[in-house]
Amino acid sequence: MPPRTRKRKVSAAESNVTEDAAPKTTIWAPREPAAGAANHRRGKNTTSKQNNTSRKKRKMLASDAKKQIQKQGDDLDKYIDRETKTNLPRVGGDALTRELSADLALVLPWLSSSPFQQKNKTQSYPQLMLKALNEIQCHVDAYEALVKQDSGIRVPSWAQWEKDAKDLDEMSQHALNMSSKIINHFIMPDLHRLPAKPAESSTGIENVAWDLIEEALPKVSDKTWGKTAQGQLKAFIEVLRLLPNARQAAKMGALKYVEELQKKKQSDVVAFLLRVRCWELRQLNVIHRASRPSRLDKARRLGYKAKQGYVIYRVRVRRGGRKRPAPKGATYGKPTNQGINQLKYQRSLKATAEERVGRRCANLRVLNSYWINQDSTYKYYEVILVDPQHKAIRIDPRINWIVNPVHKHRESRGLTATGKKSRGLNKGHRYNKTKAGRRKTWKRHNTLSLWRYR
Repeated sequence: MPPRTRKRKVSAAESNVTEDAAPKTTIWAPREPAAGAANHRRGKNTTSKQNNTSRKKRKMLASDAKKQIQKQGDDLDKYIDRETKTNLPRVGGDALTRELSADLALVLPWLSSSPFQQKNKTQSYPQLMLKALNEIQCHVDAYEALVKQDSGIRVPSWAQWEKDAKDLDEMSQHALNMSSKIINHFIMPDLHRLPAKPAESSTGIENVAWDLIEEALPKVSDKTWGKTAQGQLKAFIEVLRLLPNARQAAKMGALKYVEELQKKKQSDVVAFLLRVRCWELRQLNVIHRASRPSRLDKARRLGYKAKQGYVIYRVRVRRGGRKRPAPKGATYGKPTNQGINQLKYQRSLKATAEERVGRRCANLRVLNSYWINQDSTYKYYEVILVDPQHKAIRIDPRINWIVNPVHKHRESRGLTATGKKSRGLNKGHRYNKTKAGRRKTWKRHNTLSLWRYR
């Protein structure tokens, strides 16, 4: 037997649901107490009285709910009848009359009669709406019939739109060609002639284009700014011819152009050329012979001649300082001379390149050298060497001075142009006082040196 549950109080939401639903006619019957339940409860008379009062309360609640639902149903029926029979849509007649046309206002029922009159009529609201829709449909059909009537308007036979458009395009093309010829004549009168007026044709399109352009043309004159500029140019040329050394001043050799290009190393052309050549030099040996100079203008300024006895060698030198070759970093001296890493070589990298090439080609004499390229790791140089045993060198009075044995390995003794720069050699009064070079002397004279404890 299932356990009995205590009757709880009905909430407001549940009471609304019960009011809307149909009332139940079933009357709850009192449950019989279980066998032996009286033995566990205290007082038999009190329990029986409570059961009787709960049964009466249940009966009263069911009857009240039924009466309330019947009353609400009657009220709802009355409200629906009243709304469907008496209430017509209350729309502002003046506002609709202003918005709608006069013909449509006569069709709508609430614009032609009042709600009181509609109440006395036998027709219902849907019937009135159907009648209004029929009237509107009749007006629409009449309008469509008027629209479909033939007005009698036809495109004239003489109108040729496509042909006129084609003629306009052709006229524009002729006008453009004539304008370009006229402009060329104004700029270069000797090379381009002024176009003549076209001959009569069947269509006459070219003549129309010429008439349009002729109105905008300036007055014809022999003196145009193109002719004036050419006359001025001819006059200046004649003046230059009369000047002394005009031909020598006007000429510029091919190597001069190469020199000007080399001065613009950051231009796109030279930068690309240097980058490609640098890649090629990295693939070659450290010291190798070149068939011809990379910078012919620079080589010729330094004494190179394209003749027998002159040789060009390329060499690369690692950039940066020079580490002291001390075993285990032991210099065996005072702390001021114990530096190993941050040492700067007193001679330039170009002097080092000349010395290395001179040791490689001991039978040749180093004449000079110049820079050709560099990257983050190396600097590349070309060294000009001379063969002192070659007959073409020995009989040439401009270079046979290098044949003298005193010029052997002149690059190792600081006798080349690069080697002299690091020796501090120069001319002038008291220049011999520049001990250790002019740069070191200038730095010593312009540096304030103080004792630590003074």
